[in-house]
Amino acid sequence: MLGSLITIFALAISPIVTVVFVSLYWFKRDSVSQPSIVAAIPFGLSSIAILLAQSTFLLLNTFNEIASRRAAGVGAVISGLLRVQRPLIWGLLDFGACMIIVILISAFLKYSWEADTPLIHAYSSLPALIVTAVVLVALFLVVYLQYGTVDLVMKIVDTHRNQELASQYGTVSPGYFAAKISSRLVAIFFLSQLEFVVLIIAGALDLFWRQKQNSRRTFATILIIGAFGGCGVSALGELGFVDYLLHVH
Repeated sequence: MLGSLITIFALAISPIVTVVFVSLYWFKRDSVSQPSIVAAIPFGLSSIAILLAQSTFLLLNTFNEIASRRAAGVGAVISGLLRVQRPLIWGLLDFGACMIIVILISAFLKYSWEADTPLIHAYSSLPALIVTAVVLVALFLVVYLQYGTVDLVMKIVDTHRNQELASQYGTVSPGYFAAKISSRLVAIFFLSQLEFVVLIIAGALDLFWRQKQNSRRTFATILIIGAFGGCGVSALGELGFVDYLLHVH
């Protein structure tokens, strides 16, 4: 029940950000006073940080059910991993769809007003944009770490991948894998909480630390493309992993 509520809350963040930014574009028709689409990115991606933290609890709950014999077998592990990964896919797709809506509505409003201003801009300070770029890269690295962790779990339980596991780690005890997975889950949990905080800070910096004399269109374009690229690659990887889980299941 708690997991469902957290998922709903996380998935509501990007739509809320979309409504807020579209409203700001409507009421602030001067492009210099309008918030940059770049500022919406860290706010929207804060949902992914929440879902990453939630994934650690869902995975630990799966292990606890198996340890207490309330569930058993490879099927129990796969069912748990599906509960872990599906919200992340929904969050990534939710963010991507909402950011596309923000860009399209922003473009429509600018052309409707015949405003001679760039669609993509960032009247924000360079340090704020650099912080945003670093934070986005860090977030997608945590997503990659989480993906690697759940994939390691499947390498252990899927007998068809035992050779792959042996070639990568050699002959080690089960305790080694238990310690490795546990340490990764702890790292993901704390890193995702830190990411949530710094994403909100980065978005606030983009909104309020402004330099109106420079639109920084190139930097803004790179950030937007990078955010979409990171979400696209992550979503495709997660979809492929879920497809693999369903095939094994």
